[in-house]
Amino acid sequence: MPEPALRASDDDRDAVLRVLEWHTATGRLNLDELDQRSTAALTAVTLGDLAALTADLPELPDKPAGPVEPASHARHLALLFVIAFVALAALAAMMLLHP
Repeated sequence: MPEPALRASDDDRDAVLRVLEWHTATGRLNLDELDQRSTAALTAVTLGDLAALTADLPELPDKPAGPVEPASHARHLALLFVIAFVALAALAAMMLLHP
């Protein structure tokens, strides 16, 4: 574990926020606790400040609970939707122009 007195980075704060959100989603923290700890995480100065916010929570599992889609999957779906929309619009225009 890094030295608790070291200054925390934005990435360190973001990582703690993700942990807190996960524990809220699984029912270990309520929304008030999430709000209090998130505020403290955003204003934390040292790694020790951040560690104290998750000290009473178990470690996260190594793998996410559900399947994770690759980032490009959403782009492929959006492209497929656009192609389908353009094709349907072209068919509708052809039907209206040539009855």
